[in-house]
Amino acid sequence: MAITGRNILSIVECVFYAPATILSLFLCIRHCCRGERAQIAWIFLYLYCHIRVAEAVLGLATITFPSVAVYGTSILFSLIGVPTLLLTTFGLLNRVHINLAKNFPTRMKAGVFSLLQIPFEAAIPLCVKGASNSTADLSNGGTYQPQTWTKVGLALCVVGYLVMAFLTGAILRRQSYTEPCEHRLLHTITRSLPFLFIRLIYTILTTFMDRNVFKAYDGNILVVGLMAVLPEMIVVIIYMVEGFTLEQLPKDKKKPKCHRKRSGWPSGIGQGPELLEDNYSTSQPDFEAQAWKDIDDGSSRKSSI
Repeated sequence: MAITGRNILSIVECVFYAPATILSLFLCIRHCCRGERAQIAWIFLYLYCHIRVAEAVLGLATITFPSVAVYGTSILFSLIGVPTLLLTTFGLLNRVHINLAKNFPTRMKAGVFSLLQIPFEAAIPLCVKGASNSTADLSNGGTYQPQTWTKVGLALCVVGYLVMAFLTGAILRRQSYTEPCEHRLLHTITRSLPFLFIRLIYTILTTFMDRNVFKAYDGNILVVGLMAVLPEMIVVIIYMVEGFTLEQLPKDKKKPKCHRKRSGWPSGIGQGPELLEDNYSTSQPDFEAQAWKDIDDGSSRKSSI
């Protein structure tokens, strides 16, 4: 089978994302496992690069094995890559929000902020379900038609993107309260949002229109390259550069554990007398014993007189 324009795009993606996967792994080692503020965004970036490598390999496999299953699986990986890249962006924004909350009281807690990424997480299995059904219909002799599951998943991505853009604008208004490195990361996220918007628009057009140049199965190659492949590569380059120049978060210090002696009373590590209550310790005098001692001293004085 002759090499098509789609195969050439797959070669470009494979050449780009294969080393990007290795670099993203180094970013995971550099930024993750930093205590309770572990930067899971870099893990999503690593997974996203893996997804794009798998998509490119499947695209190259169609040269020798032009089967419906290979085409359908390639489209499936193309779809689930979009929410994965959006999760990467939202994870970086979550880090900026945590830093902002340290210096400026916000109404939104870190846990509630993390819940806002649920639309992106829910979009992944929905897109998988929809792409699988579309591939099954194509295998049975029908045409490739985006399923309702896929449309719902992409609708969730749109909602999540709008929420993320709103939160980015809200944090930009308070950017003076962020530290210099987080301030730079916030502007990195802002620069990536227009490219993510272009990618999201292309996915919406191919899913809800699916005709002419915007076809998921055999659309225009130039449109795919300029609206899908190129914006994602630019975003990945932006995040890679920022990841290797971004300051690492300090590891959280472990709190000393409360040890118990055989007597059962808790004692601090490296402290003086063991504490029984707030300001009472065993080093304080026993007032009852002192009172009996005073009585004994008084009686002995009387006897001597």
